[in-house]
Amino acid sequence: MEPSLKSGDIVFFKQYFANKSTLKLGHIVIFNHPFKNIKLIKRVKTINEFGVEVCGDNKGNSTDSEFFGFIQKSKVLGIVTSSINSQTFKVLKTLSARK
Repeated sequence: MEPSLKSGDIVFFKQYFANKSTLKLGHIVIFNHPFKNIKLIKRVKTINEFGVEVCGDNKGNSTDSEFFGFIQKSKVLGIVTSSINSQTFKVLKTLSARK
């Protein structure tokens, strides 16, 4: 998801419920990979009756719906609400340790 999110960033999310939550274009979602036992974070590109098409922000280096197709809404775990840059977190952690 670079440049929006970088490796080591901390993300906060709200849990997604297929029958209660609303997905919107541009949302960043956390979901179970359709074929592997891993979680991914991608941006919602398209939503329809077949599921959700997701894409990474780094087109040249992203495994997304172009590779694995639409994902089922039931595979979506959460919608990212905010994040903390890993560098900022390191500074906050260091300042906290000094007290």
